[in-house]
Amino acid sequence: MTRVLHIVTAFPRDDSEDSMTPWLIAMLQQLQKNGVENTVLAPSYKGLGNQNVMGIDVRRFRYFPKKWESLTHDEATPVRLAKKPWYLLLAPFLLLAGRKYVKKLLGEKNFDIVHIHWPIPMAFVGAPAFGKIPTILHFYTAETSMIRRYPIIKPFFRGAIRDADKVVALTTYGMNQAKSIYDRPVEIIPYGNEFPPDIPEVNPPKGNETREILYVGRLVERKGVKYLIQAMPKILSQIDAQLTIVGGGILLEELKSIAKQENVEDKVSFTGIIPADEKDKAYRECDVFVLPACIDRHGDTEGQGVVLLEALSYGKPVVASAVGGIVDIVKNDKTGLLVPQKDPDALAEAIVRILTDEKLYVRLATDGYKYALDNFSIPAVTEKMLNIYNSVIEK
Repeated sequence: MTRVLHIVTAFPRDDSEDSMTPWLIAMLQQLQKNGVENTVLAPSYKGLGNQNVMGIDVRRFRYFPKKWESLTHDEATPVRLAKKPWYLLLAPFLLLAGRKYVKKLLGEKNFDIVHIHWPIPMAFVGAPAFGKIPTILHFYTAETSMIRRYPIIKPFFRGAIRDADKVVALTTYGMNQAKSIYDRPVEIIPYGNEFPPDIPEVNPPKGNETREILYVGRLVERKGVKYLIQAMPKILSQIDAQLTIVGGGILLEELKSIAKQENVEDKVSFTGIIPADEKDKAYRECDVFVLPACIDRHGDTEGQGVVLLEALSYGKPVVASAVGGIVDIVKNDKTGLLVPQKDPDALAEAIVRILTDEKLYVRLATDGYKYALDNFSIPAVTEKMLNIYNSVIEK
């Protein structure tokens, strides 16, 4: 039995919570099936104590009076800090309390590995394990974005990477970002996704029926949704289509205005954030999925693109921008179509091509599903993680 302590920024508060990190839950559950005993250390939320969540042992550390203990959960911490910068005052209390709890936990239980997720800032919390227990740092690309914005913190985290036994990143893009902090070998372990054992039936649209185009995700600059809306006039000049945009975010009203400016407001629907069953229906009923991501004004872009895996799991072909971690999933003209970022004309051309060529449609949906199943399914990702665990223990 391999005992692993996972240090995270947030974790579901009950079995029914719609987690922001379903891939992490799935991987931990799969690890347990393979003989790993997981303990998760996460900050408390308004006084919440230790729990068993979805069969996983969760330890919560307190860091502030109950009323204000809300820096994490509900929404991503960087998003919360952007809305209410005063929350930054809580960060030192969280980090110091977490570090103290790690020392206590390491004294109570013999762990074989300490797996630190989101090393910026959680490497500070897990630092007591460096040099004593095999330690893994797991980067998710948001950390390197923080270093670009706040370079003053770079020296500490370069030291943390040097002290770790293994460094892991999501994608090739994430690997290169991690190496920009400290150049050493970095393993790639992507987000995983649930896949049916066999591809769902692939049904390319026929004749003159309306083509359903789908986008799912947050409505923020780096998702590039405005370029997809701007592509609609050119798409509609060639085929009848409807664009459904699922998700919420600060750009909602701006995107609605762009649809009106482009005279396509009747062909673009905004659903907001919807329940899981409705999202499932949206994937099943769409004809093509599009992720028009871009590099935003801060230099941030898509870390991987889990929504692409979700779409492929439904047997749908995908179109996406060739940025960030997307290119690890979408191999142009093999597992989907890639286009340059911020290019509505290229988006329109690719979408029309895929929706009017039945052979291409079936090939990309089928080959995309097979590639994703082999490389991004929960069992495939977990096997990679187990290999890393075994390698650091043997070392």
